[in-house]
Amino acid sequence: MQKIDKTIELAGHRKEDLSVCLGCKICASVCTVNDLGIDTNPQELLARLFLGQEVDRDVPLIRYCTSCYRCTGACPWKIRIPELVRALRESLDMASPFEKAFKGSLRIWGRVYEPYVFLMSVPFLLKEGYMRHMVKWTEYMSIHLPHKVKRLNVSDGEKGRS
Repeated sequence: MQKIDKTIELAGHRKEDLSVCLGCKICASVCTVNDLGIDTNPQELLARLFLGQEVDRDVPLIRYCTSCYRCTGACPWKIRIPELVRALRESLDMASPFEKAFKGSLRIWGRVYEPYVFLMSVPFLLKEGYMRHMVKWTEYMSIHLPHKVKRLNVSDGEKGRS
């Protein structure tokens, strides 16, 4: 199986799903990235994937997609382009430090533990100068220790009741 096919499968699509694209470019007309003044066309990305062509990491849609799903909502076939973009980012190893920390938290605790995500993202935040916003962020933060999720012990007698 080729790398592109694996990427399409990782996004939960089949290659045949992309063949239904009509080339109407409605997705491009509603794309948030285009609202930022960056010229991109999700339909071109679908065509490249369908044809099995490699996708470069410098494609603006791959770099700047906000996963707003406006393209999916406008698409007559409801093709989930943001999921393809996330799969491409994963295959091109373009995940941000925040995404890596988020996934790490899920892997360790089975849920998002915000202090862990924050601590794992600190080097990135320092490097990019985001720490100057720390005072404002602390207004929305609440630090707590992770707690176990309680399991419900349903006895056999209670299963029948509703």
